Amino acid sequence: MKTFSKLSLPNGLFVVALALVLMAPISSFATNKAQVSRNLVITTYTAECCVNLGPAVQINFPTTVAPAVIVTWSTDYIVFDTVLFGLSVNGGTCTLYGPGEANIFASGTGSSFVSGTFQSVVLPTDGLKKGINTFAVCGGGAFKAVTFSTGSNSLTVQASN
Repeated sequence: MKTFSKLSLPNGLFVVALALVLMAPISSFATNKAQVSRNLVITTYTAECCVNLGPAVQINFPTTVAPAVIVTWSTDYIVFDTVLFGLSVNGGTCTLYGPGEANIFASGTGSSFVSGTFQSVVLPTDGLKKGINTFAVCGGGAFKAVTFSTGSNSLTVQASN
């Protein structure tokens, strides 16, 4: 108790300043509501690559396009054969901008959910534009229709510096 009563004003200000500095990196991860999507519903598909799987996020570049954006999709999934997960940028073709393959070996027997995170790096040459950019998860069976399910998942987009 005596320690707190001996705390002088300059020391108190130092403690407050230190706390604010330590909190600053946390706020740098704040995103606009349109930049995040969360789905807690299990959805089953039977499709050949590629169909829209639903989650979509947006980021706005009002003046200049960022050098790149990082789109991260984390999901629980069950696959019964090889499935590709990709992104559609601004309504374009479903494309892999990073890892996107899930197969029966990743989920063991294909009978229980496994978790996976797929991160894509999208460059201006991939279709980024000034204004609103939309990123939608897409996917399906590789070279044939495959049944697969996605469970709880989240999708985020962040601009690079």
